[in-house]
Amino acid sequence: MNGIRYPVLFVKSAYRILVEFTKRASVFLGITFGVLFSMTATATLGAQVTILYPKPLSIKDHRPLYPLRLLQLALSKLDKPYALKPSKVQMTQGRALRMVGTQKAADVVWTMSTEEREQNYIPVRIPIYKGLIGWRLFLIHATQQSKFDHVTGLTELQHLTAGQGHDWPDNYILSDSGIDVMTSSSYERLFDMSDNERFDFFPRSIIEIWNELDAWPEYNLAVEKTILLRYPTAMYFFVSKDNQALADDIERGLKIAIKDGSFEQMFLKHNEWFIQRGGLNGRKVIDLPNPLIPSKTPLSDSSLWYQLTR
Repeated sequence: MNGIRYPVLFVKSAYRILVEFTKRASVFLGITFGVLFSMTATATLGAQVTILYPKPLSIKDHRPLYPLRLLQLALSKLDKPYALKPSKVQMTQGRALRMVGTQKAADVVWTMSTEEREQNYIPVRIPIYKGLIGWRLFLIHATQQSKFDHVTGLTELQHLTAGQGHDWPDNYILSDSGIDVMTSSSYERLFDMSDNERFDFFPRSIIEIWNELDAWPEYNLAVEKTILLRYPTAMYFFVSKDNQALADDIERGLKIAIKDGSFEQMFLKHNEWFIQRGGLNGRKVIDLPNPLIPSKTPLSDSSLWYQLTR
């Protein structure tokens, strides 16, 4: 009897060990597969999303720098792995808008807002330049300052001709106020035309004009010294109608940046010296109406707009 009992006990013990091992192995494998599944799901959810923006029209065109950094700031406030890359093809502002959201074209563009643009695309209604895109100084031929020394208002300005890009909303704003406009489809060509005095003045935003003057030293151009032309306008980020999620993310990121102060820091870092260099307090201000400004523009929210203090 005793000789048979030990083998039976051994078998029972071995069986219990095997069962316990199987249970532990099952738990271990379950945890392992769960971790692997979780890692796979996280990798899938965390896959990088590439956002295309318009490739600059010229290597001398530094205008996209601030909008891009602001867009990057807004996206960095989110818990999504967005990456920004330029589109493969250079496009005019009008073409970039028409093709936004299509294959290999930009997913997001920044441009002045109009009713038509807000109907055709999704605007993120936070003015990225706080309205300064509608505060204009004049790029002129360096020998022509005397033409402007006695300009005190719109009446005198209507005797002169402005230069603009052919698809820029500013054309209609200027024309609606009786200012003659000469246009070109080439951004670079406008500086050559100004140098050759094809028109009298090239109205440029105060956040554009200094970099543009520096970018074309081969031309005999200067910033006019006495006038600030001003009209209400907003430059927004726009996305295609079928990309509401991206528009919502950009808006959410910008609002977070406004709340935590990083929007204002970015704005001042890139634009404060333009404002100071323009000597705005000593200039004659000519205000124009903007018949293109959309009804939903948040003009009543003073926190979104730059204020000139005298």
